[in-house]
Amino acid sequence: MTAVIEGEPASAALAAALDRLAELVPYLSARIDPPDLWSPPDGHDAGHRLPADGRFLAGQTLIDEPALLGRIIRATGAEIGTEDPVVAASAFVQGYSYRLVTLTVGCLTAAGVAPDASAGRMATGLSRGWPSLVAFLRPAVMVLDGADISEFPADSATITDALGFVVDATIDNHLRPLIDAVRAGIGVALGERLLWGNVAASAATAFRTMAGCLGPWAEPLGERFFALSPPELQGLGSFLVLVHDGRRGWFWERTNCCLFDRLPGAVRCADCSLTAPELRRRAYRAALGASGT
Repeated sequence: MTAVIEGEPASAALAAALDRLAELVPYLSARIDPPDLWSPPDGHDAGHRLPADGRFLAGQTLIDEPALLGRIIRATGAEIGTEDPVVAASAFVQGYSYRLVTLTVGCLTAAGVAPDASAGRMATGLSRGWPSLVAFLRPAVMVLDGADISEFPADSATITDALGFVVDATIDNHLRPLIDAVRAGIGVALGERLLWGNVAASAATAFRTMAGCLGPWAEPLGERFFALSPPELQGLGSFLVLVHDGRRGWFWERTNCCLFDRLPGAVRCADCSLTAPELRRRAYRAALGASGT
């Protein structure tokens, strides 16, 4: 069974879930109700002021202020080494969606607690140009009550309710309007499919990360998540299982490129659609072989 709670009980449940997640994946951390959120200033210089590294800005503010979001993206692009606003926007959405979805999926799979990650209950902060700092505001959480999440079949009503809650809050009520704001604020033509491909890859990575920590029982949850997701997330990639030298790997292969190779270093992602399928699979098999050494 599932139940949504708010207030102090929700904050306590979320804090415990975040602690459990940090034990498994130390770089996945978030704050709860940080003080003094940054707000766009009024006055003659309002159009030039941006939040400093480490300052949190509410997700709803980013959505409601596309011009501000566009300025933030261009500034972060320059910091990570690109003057191309399309590449900067792609990288921003990739980093933003990865933290958002992985924290949510991580809390659910590690602790049976799904945070409400809608735009009104989230804030983000920049760190060296990346939107990698996350905070939950006035937490509300869905709690799976009475059993370990690994005991539920992926198509059960309990898992469907929990993943549906994640999709509704994280995708429909946060990332969809954020993508609209990014495209409106960046000031140049920017393909919607590019940004949704980044969201899909981020979601897949979230489930792959937790399956690596918790076991293959988490893999069907990833498949179920995409089955419940809106049309924008369909057809942007697929999971692939490979067995090599007795080792099993669960990979994601996306169908469009995120443009990451246009950043300094020209590094192409392992699942890049521009790499021939056989070369991708050769790299996956090599990774499986290296994991056993």
